[in-house]
Amino acid sequence: MHTKRSVLMSPTKEHIILTAFRLFLQRGYKEVTMSMLVKATGLSKGAFYHYFENKEQLFIETLDNLFFSISPFSNEMVINPEVSFYDYMQMYIDNVKKMSKMISTYVGEEASGMGYYRLMLDVANYAPDFHKKIENTNKYELDFWKKVIENGIRKGEIKDELDLDILANHFQWLQDGIAMNSIFSGDTKGLYTNLDKAFNQLYNIIKV
Repeated sequence: MHTKRSVLMSPTKEHIILTAFRLFLQRGYKEVTMSMLVKATGLSKGAFYHYFENKEQLFIETLDNLFFSISPFSNEMVINPEVSFYDYMQMYIDNVKKMSKMISTYVGEEASGMGYYRLMLDVANYAPDFHKKIENTNKYELDFWKKVIENGIRKGEIKDELDLDILANHFQWLQDGIAMNSIFSGDTKGLYTNLDKAFNQLYNIIKV
């Protein structure tokens, strides 16, 4: 899993954004102050404010450069008629693991899940202009599941009498529901095992 970087971004600016991302994940947007951000970067106020005038500006750039680039839909998951639905499902599960590990490098394994979902709420509360991006992300995810399900039906792998839209939603709902339950129960380590079990059980129901 990787995050995008602007070829024009200076090392100092990138350092500020990475540091801010860690703090926003750890504490949430509201609790993070500019003085806290400056101190965490180890920069002088002059050097810091050369790049960012306020917390809102930094939060927006952090979202643009990091938050919205973290996704279990990696580059290799381009629809290929030769790839089975089962293989796509396993790639997705593996990428969720990679995504979570990447986030945990910023905030620690125990806080990574809660930090990510708290940041999602912060996007809605403090960066409402990004609401459309969230909608587009959800739409992309649903379209992906629909396409790989259709491909599975064409390959004779998946039953053809199932409602495509509902089935695609099931895979999205399972991931979201298991992730939230794991976070609020404090069992983030069980996320991958539960996701793997749930996806494979659903696959056994819908396969031919």
